[in-house]
Amino acid sequence: MGLRIVCGKSGSGKSKFIYDEINDRINSGENNKIYIITPEQFSFTAEKKLLENRKAIINAEVITFDRMAHRVLSETEGIHNNITKSGKSMLMYSILQKEKKNLKLLNKSDENIDLCIRTISEFKKNKILIKDLKNELENITDEYLKIKLKDMILIYEKFESNILNKYIDETDLLTKLENNIEKTD
Repeated sequence: MGLRIVCGKSGSGKSKFIYDEINDRINSGENNKIYIITPEQFSFTAEKKLLENRKAIINAEVITFDRMAHRVLSETEGIHNNITKSGKSMLMYSILQKEKKNLKLLNKSDENIDLCIRTISEFKKNKILIKDLKNELENITDEYLKIKLKDMILIYEKFESNILNKYIDETDLLTKLENNIEKTD
């Protein structure tokens, strides 16, 4: 399967080029499945445009990055449920309650639930792993920062172990896609 990226500035005819080529391939009898990978906010427009050619319904498909990730993951890892915002909050509340005696700074308030969720999301978006945080811990001289980082490492570890093989955190979705896309057709 090949990947082709069509890029250009706004109004340069990218969409017309793509749909004309899809129509040409479909009308020539080519049986290879065609995927149009698009951001979520453009999927409806792309599907509507694709439906202008009735044959495209069978041979072409608009797929968002999230949809593609879920499809690849269901094929490679099995089906997992997404953990919702409220699910994350409940899990974080549970972790903070259970680990209260082991936490030095982040055990004081329920307001830390959102702080911890946001921090873990930022770690994941920037591909900062628990082992990276542990390695960095050695270099920190500021005691306050060191204590806070130790708390975050503990919370991050507990969060990850609780969702492992059960749920998919939406911030992990594209990373999991990247790690598994080569394992599927």
